[in-house]
Amino acid sequence: MAYASDLHIAVYQVLDQVMTSQVPPPGATATIHSIIDDLLAASAPEDMVRRAEEIALELHLLSMAISKRDGESASSARRNLQSLAGQWLDCQIRPKRSLLVSA
Repeated sequence: MAYASDLHIAVYQVLDQVMTSQVPPPGATATIHSIIDDLLAASAPEDMVRRAEEIALELHLLSMAISKRDGESASSARRNLQSLAGQWLDCQIRPKRSLLVSA
């Protein structure tokens, strides 16, 4: 799975693909791990790396729940991924808002 050169957009693309399907698409987990490596290499802010790692963990939990046919755990992982998607967007928007206010 190819991803955008802007790592922030790339993470959201993975989340969008996961949230619009019943199961994580092939390569989603590998993609998020590759993005984490790129974030680390780019010395991205620690909270951004941590959130990407949390997304990777929830993707794993979702895949495991689906493989075990555990609907309750799969629903929980999807809810957590939705929450993480909101947090991911917020961490990108918040710095831009502070720049607008100070300008």
